[in-house]
Amino acid sequence: MLLDRMFRAAMLDPLVFDEIKEDRESMTQAVQVILIVFAIGIVSTIVQTVNAPTDTGTQTDLSTNIATSGATAILGWLLWSFLAYLLGTGVFNGTATYLEMLRAIAFAQSPSVITILSVPLVFVPAAGVILGGLLGLAAALWVLIVNVIATRQTLGITTGKATIITVIVTIVMIVITLSITYVLFPENFQLDSVQ
Repeated sequence: MLLDRMFRAAMLDPLVFDEIKEDRESMTQAVQVILIVFAIGIVSTIVQTVNAPTDTGTQTDLSTNIATSGATAILGWLLWSFLAYLLGTGVFNGTATYLEMLRAIAFAQSPSVITILSVPLVFVPAAGVILGGLLGLAAALWVLIVNVIATRQTLGITTGKATIITVIVTIVMIVITLSITYVLFPENFQLDSVQ
């Protein structure tokens, strides 16, 4: 049932989010989706860290990259769901609980599993970086589209309102992520002076 729901979510089936909203027992599955996405992120992080050039001055150690990846997956899911819930119920008069949003937003991450395909691309010089980046971008856009559907179905609002919520939450999450990254890893934001 888990893989079926993940597939249906990734294929933009709105009815799966109606099922997830009503199925209070699906929280376990929602956590499993986040853990699957996290595990794939760890594999990608390990391969990228091991193969990263060491002369960039921005390489961090593997354990830091894994911890950052895990925190991003889990805390990002919790915060994204909370912000979508607040906007959806507070501003757009949607009807859902925070737990219903958590379940839906977890399943909306299902398209992220395709990023596992980028792992072998790391071993292909230049073209692998470009193709891996394009695959990551495609997965991110796909997740955003599924987030719109998950938000719409869970809150019982229009597609336009769900899109506005998704855009606002995306911008807020980017700002938060960049701010935290800047505080924790300021060396990644240093520009080399032009000589």
